[in-house]
Amino acid sequence: MKRMSPARAIAYGLPGLATLFTFTMFTTYGLYFFTNVVGLSGSFAGLIMTIGTLWDAVTDPLVGILSDNRDPKKGRRRPFLLTCAVPFGVVTWLLFTTWDFVESRQKIYFIVVALLFYTFQTLIDVPYTSLSGEVTDDYDLRSKLATIRTFWAIIGVAIGGGIMTYTAFLEPVVGGMRQAWSVCFALFGFICTISILIGYKASEGYENQNISVKKSYSVKEMIEGPFRNKPFLHLTIAFIFAILAQAIFLGVLVYYLTYNLNLNDTQVSLVNIIMWIVALFWVFPIDHWSTKYSKVTSWIISMGIWLLCMIIFPLFFLKPGSTMAPIIMTSILVVGLNALYQVIYSMISDCVEVDELVSGERREGLFYSMATVSQKIAAAIGVSILGMVIDYVGYDPLASVQSISTLEGFQNIFVIGTSVCLLLSIITMATNPLTKKRYSEVLQALQLKRTGQNISLDEFKDLLFLKKRSM
Repeated sequence: MKRMSPARAIAYGLPGLATLFTFTMFTTYGLYFFTNVVGLSGSFAGLIMTIGTLWDAVTDPLVGILSDNRDPKKGRRRPFLLTCAVPFGVVTWLLFTTWDFVESRQKIYFIVVALLFYTFQTLIDVPYTSLSGEVTDDYDLRSKLATIRTFWAIIGVAIGGGIMTYTAFLEPVVGGMRQAWSVCFALFGFICTISILIGYKASEGYENQNISVKKSYSVKEMIEGPFRNKPFLHLTIAFIFAILAQAIFLGVLVYYLTYNLNLNDTQVSLVNIIMWIVALFWVFPIDHWSTKYSKVTSWIISMGIWLLCMIIFPLFFLKPGSTMAPIIMTSILVVGLNALYQVIYSMISDCVEVDELVSGERREGLFYSMATVSQKIAAAIGVSILGMVIDYVGYDPLASVQSISTLEGFQNIFVIGTSVCLLLSIITMATNPLTKKRYSEVLQALQLKRTGQNISLDEFKDLLFLKKRSM
């Protein structure tokens, strides 16, 4: 595997700006957009993401397997980036654009557009993230590539974090709040398309063309591969809990800052922008912890900091009218939001090597697609729960001041909901058996296997659920 130059590695990470940026923006502002701008109920807004996720449960594995089984000589991953870059940008714009439809057609429109959004995100994200497993098998370099990808995503989210200010400024210029959101996301969609095309060009020559592919997988093989892989199970469950924490935290953050802390749109945007700007600097400590200690350790430290912030700041520092306390809080806890993708996506590639010990094949697409399905299901569950909670506690988008029960509901889901999910994520990841040392031993065994030598899988029973031998 040839090494990437620093400039090419930076360009290679750009599609992360498109996929992670749009997903985070949808998770953070989708519920607010549907309830406060479009006028839909919180429950229906959550339903939109749920329907999209059910669709993803079908398309993600299919795209993963499809990319795994393409002819390596023609490229297994990169053609998806070229084909879907423009449609993805257009759908990103449509997702935050509302038309003068009656309510029933408005609902159908957003369901259809959400399905298209999830489809094109899958067609880009699964092949692109799978490509990182082919670019290098170096434990530390994978961490650095994930760091670059996360860095670009954070730049996008930092820019997008000012959406409340941008739309307030544009509202009188373009003739309304709905038009302002549409204009902003038209620009965001264009940026996403350009970033994907740059990543496509930068990854030229880095796909592994000297591998064998299997033309089809049975359902049994699809299930057995990831689910006999102990490290993958641990990181997937930890990922699910962390995504739930992210969906709840980011989804309720706008409401919490606006109504519980009495901040205006400009102050809310300021908190979000500063949070994501500071996040740019957190990528380096996370990378340091991953390479010096292990990716598991990096995850535990990052999520632990986030958890402590969720407990300490609401109890002692967050007061109505104060902007500084939420800025400090979010600037610290954003290390956990960074690690959510920076650590996980480099770990998935490591799990592919564990699978290759048994299958003898490179199935990055299958593993990354299973991870993205888990990500989107967890996010949809989180947003759906949040949408139902918003309706249950009596949220009124037309009222400038909410009832005490509504504020208590926001407080409980913000603090308790996020904290419980983070704690479960930390516990699950702490028991992951794939240490940096064990990964090195897996690579050594693979090198022997690739040269035709026999290896004993019993040496790796801590990493695999092995089938019992018949007597």
